[in-house]
Amino acid sequence: MLDIAFIRTLFIKPLDGAIQKHYGLSFQQLEIPDLLLQETMSLIPFNDYLSWLERIEYLCNDPAYMVKVAEEITFKNMGGFGEWYLSCPDLPLALRRINYGLSSLQSGASYHSELSGNILKWTYDNSYSQGRGGRHDNLRVAVLFTQTIREYMGNDFTPLKIQINASEIHDPAINAYFQCPISWNAPSTQVWLPIAILEQSNNRPLTFTKPMLMSNLQLDDFLNMPQPTDTAKLMFELINYSRYYHYPNLDFIAQRLALSKQQLQRRLHHFGWTFTDTTNYVLCNVAIKYMQQELPINKIAANLSYKNVQSFNKAFQRNRGVTPIQYQQRLLEKQSQ
Repeated sequence: MLDIAFIRTLFIKPLDGAIQKHYGLSFQQLEIPDLLLQETMSLIPFNDYLSWLERIEYLCNDPAYMVKVAEEITFKNMGGFGEWYLSCPDLPLALRRINYGLSSLQSGASYHSELSGNILKWTYDNSYSQGRGGRHDNLRVAVLFTQTIREYMGNDFTPLKIQINASEIHDPAINAYFQCPISWNAPSTQVWLPIAILEQSNNRPLTFTKPMLMSNLQLDDFLNMPQPTDTAKLMFELINYSRYYHYPNLDFIAQRLALSKQQLQRRLHHFGWTFTDTTNYVLCNVAIKYMQQELPINKIAANLSYKNVQSFNKAFQRNRGVTPIQYQQRLLEKQSQ
């Protein structure tokens, strides 16, 4: 089994715009490939995401940067999919939708609500969220929860209490944002609400009235979230992630799994796989998705980090028995029928 979790680019995209607006920084300065940011359904190893959060703190020299950009950390800034989370007519329905819907944006984490007497505790539990980056991740979720509640209850709404599963960040801006007691080093991150607010009507206008339309390809991407027990799918996504940086190699993927190159090779051999064959299989599958989007072959080869089109042509023909151009022509003919 490979011990790794993923988070989708879409879920953290608001942070890119937020740090640009408030600090003049961007994800590009973290040396994140442009294509990875453009393809918002892409999956990012959670540890890489945590290292990005830590790097942002270093670049902006502000441990409390997450609350300074809180107004931007909203589902509304995630486009149509984010708007879907907020299209419920009241807060209880929104909590339910967000809790089950976020499994399509992040693996290895639990979003749920806990009842304790007259208190509802909106909870984020994630064993992968550790270290300095994990501190920012847990604060980001507490901000997202609070922003969502204020979307329904008004900007002046104050939680009963905030618990953060991280070491304390000493900055008055954090208390000023939440306006309630904050408990650090908690077992999980929680936003406490009086149960009574779930029974209250709200005056929030229902602005997202149009149905959310998506293509089959978008639906495939949205539902695509590998589980920890699916080793084959985890390897598929690690190789797919790797190609955003360069042509996939063992060292890059072994580092994400905290394994040596030799350990990773042994695990692959245990399943009867070779890295070369697995890489060819993955890249050919991704190539077909690009073909369905009618991308030209040279663009597809570049997106997959092949050195040149000829290398891509040879690899694809070995895997599929026809050239990429032949396959794409047949595919588009079927789609037009």
